[in-house]
Amino acid sequence: MKETEKIEIMHFDQEGYLEDGKALYETGKKMTALADKVADEGYDAVFLMGVGGTWDELMQLEYLMNKFGDRDLEVYLIHAAEWNVMGHKRMTEKSVVLTASESGTTPEVLEAVKKMKDMGVRVYAMTKPEGPIGQAVGAENCVAMASDHGSGGCEKGYYLADCFGLR
Repeated sequence: MKETEKIEIMHFDQEGYLEDGKALYETGKKMTALADKVADEGYDAVFLMGVGGTWDELMQLEYLMNKFGDRDLEVYLIHAAEWNVMGHKRMTEKSVVLTASESGTTPEVLEAVKKMKDMGVRVYAMTKPEGPIGQAVGAENCVAMASDHGSGGCEKGYYLADCFGLR
C-alpha cells in the first residue's frame, strides 16, 4: 500500500517514551511484588483511595477487579475526603488500601493514611517515599511515581495500579 500522507503527534518523543516504558516496566515489578505480599498475608477487602485525578484513575481498576476478580473479592473505590468524614463500614485491620499522590502531600490522602495506619490497616502508595504520605505508609510500602508525566503521560499511574490490582 502506498503511503499518501504522514501523520505525526506533535512534540512526541518516541525515544523518551520507550525509555520511560522500560523504567516503568521495572517499577511495575515492585508493584507486583507488593500484590504478592498482600495475597500471601491475606486480606478481607481492597480499597482504592484517591482524590481528584487519582480517584478517576483508580475507577477503572475498581471496575476491572470487581468484574474479573474472584467471586469473594471485595473492592471499593473511596474518596479520601469522604472517608475522613464517614469512614467505611467494611474497612477492618485486615483490609488493604492502595492510594497515589504525585506530589506526596495531598492533604486529604495524608489525613486518611494516618487514620488508617492507626486502625492497623495496611496502606500501599504510589508516591515519593520521602514525602509526607510516603513517610506515613513507610518507604517499603511505596513505589515512586514520576512527579511529571514525562513522555508516558498519566498512563504510568494506570499501569502501576494495574500491576497491583490485576495481579
